[in-house]
Amino acid sequence: MASIRRSLPSLISFITLTCGVTSAALSIEGRLAPAGALILLGYLLDAVDGEVARRLNHTSEFGIQLDSLVDVVHFGGATAILLTQHLRAENLGGWPAWVLALIFMIAGAYRLARFNLTAGQHGKHSTTGLTISTAGAYLTLAVLADLAFQDELFPDVFFYPLALAISALMVSRIPFPELQALLRYRWAGAATMVAGALAALWLTPQFVWWGLTTTYIAVGVLRAGARRIR
Repeated sequence: MASIRRSLPSLISFITLTCGVTSAALSIEGRLAPAGALILLGYLLDAVDGEVARRLNHTSEFGIQLDSLVDVVHFGGATAILLTQHLRAENLGGWPAWVLALIFMIAGAYRLARFNLTAGQHGKHSTTGLTISTAGAYLTLAVLADLAFQDELFPDVFFYPLALAISALMVSRIPFPELQALLRYRWAGAATMVAGALAALWLTPQFVWWGLTTTYIAVGVLRAGARRIR
């Protein structure tokens, strides 16, 4: 039983990796909605993975390296393929989409490598640069929201500046609050979830989730800007 408990975080990571590879295969087949859903499932599993490791007090160097490898495949590779396939469907594919995906992948890999080297130097409840998991989920939500509105939610070229901006935020030195730290404010978190659920009844869950993540990213950027001005 003890060995199973110790292996649980790694097992969750392997499940996340399976979701990422399956998502990439579905995107190549043109089945973007289920591909995006698997990326979001991996996003939730990634959050559970870290929390389980902390609760079991079983964080290890192996787990850190495994988590990084899974992240670059799931949130880097699978998201990049989903994005390029969506752009291709919008007749915006070709080499510009390939370059965009490459920039996103490089930024994500750089962010992960920097995090692994400076894991003990971050703030207590913040992380330097936007995480690749949040970046991947954010672009995925944008694609799924656009699909939910029959590709009429965003302008066709919207995903190019969006992906470039998200890539820049990953390699930036901006401190973003950890999502686990935000969940410590239980009343605020509960109120946000209730408001999001009500908004999802009127709009779509994909768009509401994307909007909440946009707010999270904007708050991090504005807070960093205010601190620099002071």
